[in-house]
Amino acid sequence: MDGIKKREIFKKFHSERITFREDNLQLLSGFKATDEGKYLETYLKDKAWEADLEGETRVYLVKDERDSIALFFSLKCGLLYKRYQYDDLDDEKKDFVDLLIAAMQKRDYELLEEYYESGVCSEDEMRRLLDIAYNRLELKMEERQLQDGSYTLKVEECYSAIEIQHFCKNSLYKRDDSVGISLGFGIFWEVIVPLICDITDKVGCKYIYLFAADQTNDADVRKLVEYYKNELKFSDVEDMIIIKPYYDTDCQGLVQAVSDLQDHRNTVWEEFSDV
Repeated sequence: MDGIKKREIFKKFHSERITFREDNLQLLSGFKATDEGKYLETYLKDKAWEADLEGETRVYLVKDERDSIALFFSLKCGLLYKRYQYDDLDDEKKDFVDLLIAAMQKRDYELLEEYYESGVCSEDEMRRLLDIAYNRLELKMEERQLQDGSYTLKVEECYSAIEIQHFCKNSLYKRDDSVGISLGFGIFWEVIVPLICDITDKVGCKYIYLFAADQTNDADVRKLVEYYKNELKFSDVEDMIIIKPYYDTDCQGLVQAVSDLQDHRNTVWEEFSDV
């Protein structure tokens, strides 16, 4: 079976908000997670209905043509941000940036020129430190004007995002194993990604992200992380910060740009094509 035919199989699944129909509550009795995902099963059966009604999280059941639940996932708004570059400097460079800021505040351009030509670092690094100093000075001026430092976390940049908060297969779901593609893989690309793309057509969003994975041993976490990276095309968070709640303490954050989703979606199916 080539990639195109395999892809068509997963297009027959559809997602439905858990609260869309009352009888979805009864269908939950036929959902069972693996031992590692027991807390996800507990969430689905005990908390998901209320969470969806309140609007905090949108919980979706993924069903086949027979109305059987194959998987559930949830989406919620999130936020990524980049810390100020100043915070990542070592103490020596922070002290030097502070000297640059002091000179800027006094508008002592001759001193700034001396610092620039001092040779304490490369020209490119000096330009970077000057930019950091200028941005930090602007921040201080803004804080004095707004006087809201107690209630506002000021960061260098913010990025709109959607979090895939839960992602769990139903171990009781019966499917044709001859397809040769994991259920999670097919449903992610043919059900979840189209939904996210539909959302981001209406509301601006730069990234999607998730945490992998709670209540597993180290080897299982590594295996899951590699699965998300290789099969679902997520990557490590390198120059951004993800706000992580306490229940995801032992999880690894992974991120993917929304602008890459459609290209990734087509690419992964081409890898299964006989062509």
